[in-house]
Amino acid sequence: MAKVNKERRRELIRIKLSSILQKSASNPNFEGVTITDVKVSPDSSVAIIYYSIFNTSKSISHITKALNDASGFFQSKLSKSLTTRNTPRLKFIYDSGFDNTDKIEIILKSLNTPPE
Repeated sequence: MAKVNKERRRELIRIKLSSILQKSASNPNFEGVTITDVKVSPDSSVAIIYYSIFNTSKSISHITKALNDASGFFQSKLSKSLTTRNTPRLKFIYDSGFDNTDKIEIILKSLNTPPE
């Protein structure tokens, strides 16, 4: 039962944080940021938020710093929507999985060329 509650909490944090990013965050650095996954520590004191970026010209390190600087804002907004005793501290990390997916797809397409 505990595992189900942890999964539910992870998903709830991901959904609520995505909504906060879309509706409440007015920082232009956050445009195109999508929350891809959330990992919560066993004692629920820290949540690692994985994000990806679509169509941006800003550097990943710049956006990561901006997100981590605004983590108090996100934690405050999140605490108002969660019904738990404590809200985890948020740490944002760039999820490079989508970048790797694109590279793998390009390689696979080049392998599937018809023989001459």
